[in-house]
Amino acid sequence: MLFYIGKYTGIDFIIFTVAYVLVIVLSLSLHEFAHAFVAYKSGDSTPKLLGRVSINPLKHIDPIGIICCAFFGFGWAKPVQINPSNFRNIKKGTAWTSAAGVIMNLALSFFGYGIFALLTVFAISNYLYIFFQQFFYFMFFMNLCLAVFNLLPIYPLDGFKLVEVFSKYKNPFVEFMYKYGNLILILFVVFFDNILIKLIELMSYPITWFWHLIF
Repeated sequence: MLFYIGKYTGIDFIIFTVAYVLVIVLSLSLHEFAHAFVAYKSGDSTPKLLGRVSINPLKHIDPIGIICCAFFGFGWAKPVQINPSNFRNIKKGTAWTSAAGVIMNLALSFFGYGIFALLTVFAISNYLYIFFQQFFYFMFFMNLCLAVFNLLPIYPLDGFKLVEVFSKYKNPFVEFMYKYGNLILILFVVFFDNILIKLIELMSYPITWFWHLIF
């Protein structure tokens, strides 16, 4: 993604790069915080004991994952460790914990575009305005990408965990994904990224449509 920003020069390049990197750090951190918070509230103290029920990015960020996300649009943070057996209701707790990250990303995307749309109403020409405009647009777009990507029913993504929770024990699909999910995920990202782009475009329409009714 920074390759795209690379077409800008001077102060514009700095503004776009800083806004983009900050959004990545914020989005991945809040995604993992959401997992940790919901798991803790569902009865599992493991994330709390490991210091993951925090919005501090240092608790969540994986340096290699951030670099990959910055340059290739595909990255990760440190997974939140949970113990489902501690949940008051294992199936419900696991489902909500798995969905929490995606819900957080969708919320950030929704409100990010709302603020971006509001800012476009004002024709202000200064660097601070440009920075915030780009920051909130990146917040909208990157969190939508993260939500769509994590909803894919491929191990080890959140979408797979939701399928696993609501499917029967030891079904062939789940066992297959545990064996080959990582390879399938890499192949999907490399060869079928056009499907992801179409899904992202499809999910963006309700968000942009809603805010354009207001601004």
